Amino acid sequence: MFFHHHFLHLELSKTYQSLSRTKQLHAFIIKTLLLDPFYATRIVRFYAINNDICAARNLFDKTPQRSAFLWNSIIRAYAQVHNFGEALSLFNTMFKTETKPDSFSYACIIRACSEDFNLDALRLVHGGVIFSGLGLDPICSSAFVTAYSKLGLVDEASWVFHGIVEPDLVMWNSMISGYGCCGFWDKGLELFSRMRSEGRRPDGYTVVGLLSGLAYSSLLSVGQGIHGFCLKTSFDSNAHVGSVFVSIYSGCKTVSA
Repeated sequence: MFFHHHFLHLELSKTYQSLSRTKQLHAFIIKTLLLDPFYATRIVRFYAINNDICAARNLFDKTPQRSAFLWNSIIRAYAQVHNFGEALSLFNTMFKTETKPDSFSYACIIRACSEDFNLDALRLVHGGVIFSGLGLDPICSSAFVTAYSKLGLVDEASWVFHGIVEPDLVMWNSMISGYGCCGFWDKGLELFSRMRSEGRRPDGYTVVGLLSGLAYSSLLSVGQGIHGFCLKTSFDSNAHVGSVFVSIYSGCKTVSA
């Protein structure tokens, strides 16, 4: 039995398995471990990566003990193939079980709502998050900031952000990017300045989010100012940051930086 567990641990610790290998591992855990929820979760993820949602669901349905991780994996699997209706249905079913949604469950369904542009469902989920006591959870809050921003509701995103006493870097980045995506580059720049004044160290994602709203030639001088900051802090060496600057300068018909 020790060999079996060691073998599975090595195989399932990998980030990817082919579909044929996933089926072999699936058969192995059926014979030896009676669909332990820990191993079943990994197999579900491998099926999802290989776009075999039917096999993933079949394994989920046949696993008697379902952890939050297993629920999250199958919900995420449906969301990844844009079957948002089934993802929401599973999420609602999860509420009726002893295994209640955690912050990762909510983050997954929040993202699904935004990708489906389902504002009504998003607001219902937000109410559920607050009711469950996770209203100030950084994982949920960051997901809400991103979701509301994607739907163009930057005021709602800002309300969530400013409700967090000590937002982490991911939260700062989400809000700055949200302002940029919605065209409020000035508010993004203001938040960026506040971030630095509070001693928070930005990263490449911060800069990319800040630059996302600078798509017009009239804002070229602002982009050049941010470029100067990147040169001083070595963020210009970041490939993603560099590609955004290329896009901005190209869009402004400026060949040289």
